[in-house]
Amino acid sequence: MKSLKARKRIIVLLSIMILILKSTFVLSNDKIEKGYYDYSGKKGNNDVVMSIYIDNSKVKGLYVCKGVRKYIKLKGIIKDEKIKLNEFDTKGNVVGTFNGNIRSVNIIEGTWSDGKIKMPFKLKLVDTIYADYGKRFDLVGFSDEEVVKFASNVQNYLIKNNKKELAKLIAYPINVKIDGKKKIIRNEKEFINNFDKIFNGNLKKAVINAEPLFMLTSRYGAMLGEGGYNVWFTGIVRKGNDYLLIYAINN
Repeated sequence: MKSLKARKRIIVLLSIMILILKSTFVLSNDKIEKGYYDYSGKKGNNDVVMSIYIDNSKVKGLYVCKGVRKYIKLKGIIKDEKIKLNEFDTKGNVVGTFNGNIRSVNIIEGTWSDGKIKMPFKLKLVDTIYADYGKRFDLVGFSDEEVVKFASNVQNYLIKNNKKELAKLIAYPINVKIDGKKKIIRNEKEFINNFDKIFNGNLKKAVINAEPLFMLTSRYGAMLGEGGYNVWFTGIVRKGNDYLLIYAINN
């Protein structure tokens, strides 16, 4: 009898634990922690990434179709496990809407429409950053959008092999490796002259393929790239003004 009672007690405890776990993962406007929720998935046949900031029922953020490199603003609400996100163009006009289910923070799925075209979307959670809005990257004096835009500019200049514009985004003097040896680059002219050896194939690929929305950050700034091939940038004061500049190149 004791063994039977013990088994029943265990079953009851397990049932309670399951209910607790379910309530933990199901999204509730008044319980979910404020923060950034990063997603990756599909919108129709397009690969997309999205980072949204959830503050109770209010949601805002950015998303992009991979390969397009044009980040789109999002703003919307969560209510009764439903999510609605409007996307805006540069003039502030609504140009599309995500309507979906968000029964848990792990998956968002539903339909996107611009009023003419409809397509399904499904996004899976890849990371969560608990930070105040606008301070995901925490680069003093610069908003999240400014940080992402800077990183995107770096990528675009590399894709176009625009040495001149990229040279303007470097904090000189800067240490680099050329032919395996350390070298100090003191100005834009030296950078341009050594560009192809500084941004070798491995470094170019790592920086171009990195996702600005999901950049690693620390008290030293933001990193664009991966592994041993990356660039670091942060806010640096020049002539009394703050600028985002690359201060480290690991090639």
